[in-house]
Amino acid sequence: MQAPRSAKPLVSARELSVRDLFNGKSYHLDFFQRGYVWERPQLEKIIDDLTAKFQPQWDLAHTVDDVENYDPYFMGCIITYQKDGATYLADGQQRVITLLLMLIILNRRTVHREEARGLNAQLRMLVRGGDRSDRRFAVRVGPYETYFGQLLDGRPVSEDGASPDLRRVQSASTHLLARWPEELRQDALLHFARWLLDRVSFVELDAGDAVRGKEMFNAMNDRGRHLGPLDHLKNYLLTDAHEDPEQLDQRWQSMVNSLQADSEAPLNYIRTVIRARYFDIDRSAESDHAKEDSPHEWLHAHANAIWPSKRRGKQAALFTEWLEPLHGRYATLLRAVDQLQGGLEAVWFNSHNDMPRQFDLTLAALQPEDSEGTTWRKARLVANFIDLFVVTRGLRDLPYNRDEVHELVAALLPAVRESRTEDDLSGVLGRAAADWYPHFSHVREARYREGSNRAFVLYFLARLTAWLERGVGGGEQAQRLLTAQADRRRFEVEHLFTKKLGVYPDQATPDEEIQLKRGMLGGLVLINGADNASLGGLRLEDKLLPYQRSNSLAASLHPNAVKGRGTRVFRQFVAQHNLTDKFQPYQPGEPIGPFIESRGRLYQAIAELVWSPEELGLTMPASREPSGHTKNGASIGVYKARTRHTTTLADIAREGMIRPDERLIGRRNGLAHRATWLQDGRIRIESGEIFTTPTPAANRATGNEVGSGWTFWTVERTKATLAAVRSQYLQAVSGTANGP
Repeated sequence: MQAPRSAKPLVSARELSVRDLFNGKSYHLDFFQRGYVWERPQLEKIIDDLTAKFQPQWDLAHTVDDVENYDPYFMGCIITYQKDGATYLADGQQRVITLLLMLIILNRRTVHREEARGLNAQLRMLVRGGDRSDRRFAVRVGPYETYFGQLLDGRPVSEDGASPDLRRVQSASTHLLARWPEELRQDALLHFARWLLDRVSFVELDAGDAVRGKEMFNAMNDRGRHLGPLDHLKNYLLTDAHEDPEQLDQRWQSMVNSLQADSEAPLNYIRTVIRARYFDIDRSAESDHAKEDSPHEWLHAHANAIWPSKRRGKQAALFTEWLEPLHGRYATLLRAVDQLQGGLEAVWFNSHNDMPRQFDLTLAALQPEDSEGTTWRKARLVANFIDLFVVTRGLRDLPYNRDEVHELVAALLPAVRESRTEDDLSGVLGRAAADWYPHFSHVREARYREGSNRAFVLYFLARLTAWLERGVGGGEQAQRLLTAQADRRRFEVEHLFTKKLGVYPDQATPDEEIQLKRGMLGGLVLINGADNASLGGLRLEDKLLPYQRSNSLAASLHPNAVKGRGTRVFRQFVAQHNLTDKFQPYQPGEPIGPFIESRGRLYQAIAELVWSPEELGLTMPASREPSGHTKNGASIGVYKARTRHTTTLADIAREGMIRPDERLIGRRNGLAHRATWLQDGRIRIESGEIFTTPTPAANRATGNEVGSGWTFWTVERTKATLAAVRSQYLQAVSGTANGP
């Protein structure tokens, strides 16, 4: 029979003054501890609280010994434990490091004061943790100790190459000095130092060993009350590692540091990996929220599905096999978000168009063993695909916001994750985009409405302008066209034909028809904002010279730009792309309507080149639908999600398949949920919220995940589901019914 093991002692507690805390003590930090995170608000509060307690008690007539009778101040609890003969802090790191900085500052303040010689020596011994060799400090974290030494000796400090948490330690000393009250620098300095050492206290909870120290750490910091999601994720994933935990912690911190383009970037990266790898585990709305808000809790709740094996190290493998190998590539993608990068231009374009979660598909497609070249080609394929989605939606005046992108990505994740090679990925995305290409015919009929689609029209014109400018050697970048520059106004959408009435009396076309035509895409160019403001209500023939100085697309309206001297490169480039007959300059007096239509055909031809499958790297299916009226979304082949994108509510509304203000009803769990069909095909639920797609409307109305909104909503008058109406629509326009 196995002998019972001896019982561990209970947690012990004792009161410590600051002097006791540091006298002959040195503290280490274990792998599960986060770095130093206190910033200005926390530092100002601790100085203000200490000052508010000390100052009312201090009097200039008091001696330093009188401080013994001052009221004390309690700074809270710290948790310690023993491991390998050393003392570790499980909780209280932020306060202990901040106090150490304060003691170093007090030492520097007293070093040249004759009456403080003894105090100065005491302070120096305390900050060293009783180290007689005068080499170590009371908090023994390698990178910090170098800075502590520089601060103690008054040596210059550089932040070059410092990690973010070390920079916060450096900033903390600066903030403490800036906030230090003037009285505590002069007459009250010695009194305050003595009070801080002997009348400010903690309660130390001794956990005993590392196992219980970590348990108490988790209990004190559970559910993010003190630690953030990133800290909890590290603690959860690394807790069962086979490898040296301190070394693993350093590797984790290195990953986090390299991703800190902004404070949320490391956590967003891990969320993206979790969504990309585990998208098919619990797809309820509650689960999606948990992935974002508390990813460590979500991983723990679904551990059996994610890691069916009980082997040790399975959690840490998510870090060592996926997060760590891929984080450098994600950092490059983040840089491409901020600045146009060759080969990854569409990453910047998608960021400009506020595409949420644009890297979910990218990380689903990547494998840790992918070469750098393979990584960037896959990233380019995905970014180009999303950009194509934006453009073909925008041309039809359809939204491309969070809901639409989320549906698209969710539908493609299974196939994208299964694709191993670039060719596999190109085929998956090509099949999904096959039905989008006929929508470029909308270029000829799309209109500019400043109040609703200005951003899209500006983007579309910028891409056409940049393509032509680059092709003829002008070097114009779309990023420059789309962003404000320090030395000039941003580019603006310019109407070729003024809205002033009576300006074109020689036209057979009535003014009212000109007003309708002038807003079509073919009646627009993109020019510098200063030129846009100065040209005002001029006739087009009077603006041709300024256009010629602007960019090649605007300049092509002038006869000399197409056929004049010095246009050889331009003529060669447009001939190379079979556009010669489409570049027709404007002739004063020619009919406005036909000219705008001709210009629209030019813009369509350019767009089909800019976003061609060959240019984007997409492999189209062997048989593609002919041009004409086609489905409106991603043709995803064998995936059920295909029908989410084949037809939109706006398509059904345009065909008049459902009357405006028709009542919709959906039933779930015995409850009826009502909504209204709006004239443009959007759905307004009872809360007043409006949706462009049926599934989010159903989810919000019920407060639950309903599956398909197409089958949930029924037209109350006809008793037909939206799925049935969609089938009728498809039969009417193509003679083919598509399953719900």
